[in-house]
Amino acid sequence: MEHRPIVSDQLGRYCESDRYRLVVKLDVYQSCSRREKREVLDAFWRSHIQPTSRIHQAATQYGPYAVICLAAVALELALVIFVSIHRAFVVGWLAVLLEAVVLASLCWAVVRSRALRNTSDISEN
Repeated sequence: MEHRPIVSDQLGRYCESDRYRLVVKLDVYQSCSRREKREVLDAFWRSHIQPTSRIHQAATQYGPYAVICLAAVALELALVIFVSIHRAFVVGWLAVLLEAVVLASLCWAVVRSRALRNTSDISEN
């Protein structure tokens, strides 16, 4: 089996063999202290924060991770709704309410992730 070199870019994408993979790169976020991680979360979830470049970079890295996690929770809740809506009425409707909250959070996470990424693209140029 031929081993091809790993080609990486700033967003953490790389090509290995003949497959393309999207890797969630969290090295800056993981190197942050607890206080800095709170600042990263503030910078990601709130639009009026003016973060430092390190916090901004960590928030940009955190964005795809947040979107992936919220999408997974939304899919799990969709399964709970599908299974329980006819069997456990209260559980089904509670899951519908939670699904609405998760979908709203997912939409906001996508918006903030794009905004942070666009801001970092502008500052790089």
